[in-house]
Amino acid sequence: MEVHFAKVGCQTRGYVAGHHRLVPTCGSSNEQVIYYMVHLMEDASELENDKRIEMIMTGRKGDKYHVQIATSERTFRRIVSAADEVAKEQLSLFEYWMYRLGKVKREIFERTYFGDYCVYTKLRKLALDLFIQTVLHILNKAHKKVYGEETPAELVKEVKRVINKF
Repeated sequence: MEVHFAKVGCQTRGYVAGHHRLVPTCGSSNEQVIYYMVHLMEDASELENDKRIEMIMTGRKGDKYHVQIATSERTFRRIVSAADEVAKEQLSLFEYWMYRLGKVKREIFERTYFGDYCVYTKLRKLALDLFIQTVLHILNKAHKKVYGEETPAELVKEVKRVINKF
């Protein structure tokens, strides 16, 4: 999740698995943090009389729940938007790997451009970019732990070159 959220530019991380998104109301180190499932949210808006957000959540049996959380609308939207971007990226990668594994049945998809070379080229680039970022993230964490400093630019460049070679 660190790599995904860093890619979309958000420090406050949620837990995203495709359509299912569990996100915090604020930074996870805050003692008043509450996690909620965005995919169960129907709507949300800021209350005018104070700095809180009211969400309408759908329960398991279709019941509607009104939940108020103490956070600003700007923070709320930033975190939800980041989780949505991560989810979109994950679902795109899932689609790409289904295509690569030959598991795509054309008749179940409604998009007319499904199977288009340009779409898969873009998804291939996304998959490679995410792979490189993940490898560099792991390398940087290990390098910091062993040497106490950031990974040298020459090493990062060489790792990228080796990955792109294959």
